[in-house]
Amino acid sequence: MQSKPDTKTVKALLNLRKSGMLIVNPEYQRGEVWNAGQQKKLIDSVLRGYPIPLIYLHYIKRTVEGFVQEGFEVIDGQQRINALYLYTEGRFKLFDPVKDETEARFPAFIKEQPCPWGGKAFEELSETISTQLMDTPLSVVMIDTPETNEARDLFIRLQSGMPLNSQEKRDAWPGQFTDFILKVGGKPQVARYPGHEFFPKVMKAKDRNRGEFRQLCAQMFMLFIIQRDTGGEKLCDINREAIDTFYYKHLNFDAASAEGKRFVKILDILTEHLNHSKMKKVIGHEAIHLVLLIDVLLDDYTLSWTGKLSLGFEAFRLKALMDKETRHEDAPGEFWLKYGQWTRTNSDRADTLERRHEFFTQKMYALLAPQMKDPTRLFGPLEKELIYYRDKKKCRVCGEDVKWTDAEYHHIDEHSKGGQTILDNGALVHGGECHPKGRVAVEEFAKKNRALSASNETGK
Repeated sequence: MQSKPDTKTVKALLNLRKSGMLIVNPEYQRGEVWNAGQQKKLIDSVLRGYPIPLIYLHYIKRTVEGFVQEGFEVIDGQQRINALYLYTEGRFKLFDPVKDETEARFPAFIKEQPCPWGGKAFEELSETISTQLMDTPLSVVMIDTPETNEARDLFIRLQSGMPLNSQEKRDAWPGQFTDFILKVGGKPQVARYPGHEFFPKVMKAKDRNRGEFRQLCAQMFMLFIIQRDTGGEKLCDINREAIDTFYYKHLNFDAASAEGKRFVKILDILTEHLNHSKMKKVIGHEAIHLVLLIDVLLDDYTLSWTGKLSLGFEAFRLKALMDKETRHEDAPGEFWLKYGQWTRTNSDRADTLERRHEFFTQKMYALLAPQMKDPTRLFGPLEKELIYYRDKKKCRVCGEDVKWTDAEYHHIDEHSKGGQTILDNGALVHGGECHPKGRVAVEEFAKKNRALSASNETGK
């Protein structure tokens, strides 16, 4: 096999294709697999002067019945050439970095740059821009071998490199959020990204080079932010598309912000209390719920719960393990029904995460028995969340659904008369007219709801 580096302009490659001298061998090549977004970004990259990967062409010369046919088979570069061809044939318009922001997801610095080709089809380009595109030289490697199997072997070798996974691609995104996740999640081969010790010490992470724990770090932070933004009312999906969208929306995230510092503080607490030789490594779904639980406990409760965190968490794990053994029985244990099975099914979906976290919070709250800093205050955020879900998001007065933003929490036995700020003395009500006011209304509400609240609390 002989190989020769060369350059061909976009125009030259397209002329070869149009003339039938640039072909794809369907016996070993894929079909056209790039989507419209990938094609548009390829053209945008060419116009911005970004380097394009090498194109490999296999020179073929055939003699049939005294006639000679010459041409090239594309060994690597089919999708790029196809995108250029379709664009110049008027099949699609390019992204406008600003108008197509939702779909294109260009970083902020790109949106701030002039883009005279944005939103335009090829025939709509100015003469200067269209000439620039067609005259762009692309690096080509010309392969000359009479043995077609050598060309196929080269194709296999070119494709056999380990492709970037989703998180490795995110690691290359511009912006401060990328840098924050790299610093916290860790990329040990880069000195400035050692990562938080939570991952190697508590999760026993060994190889963090391919991004598994950076992705988990991003997922935990997403849920942490959503919980804070919604007051604990809901969580969010954490699948690949959702993570990509979050990265894009938070390109300008400030790592020195209160949220960034708080997230790191939560990992500090987990590392301090769960990093000991008797503790089995924490796994992904456990880490997610621990972060969300501690975020709720930090502000309104004394730190008495920290001394119980390790034993409480181990008790939760033990019960979950015991109930896992009942999964094939007619009546599996609640730790399997309400938590364990949901770590396997749709585990990156918001509704599954909410279901799991409601159960995790309920059980861990009972195990940790956190004490509020100020016993005279109203229900803390954790109690509010537990009451909200315990009462199935329905008002105890009118029976209608209650939005989180409309929720109020009423003491069944009046606080002013010694009623405690505890779960079985709390009831979910709408704000405004539904919230009992006046002696008669309060007493009637208490009489009606005392038994119901106690029943809900005990699960009867």
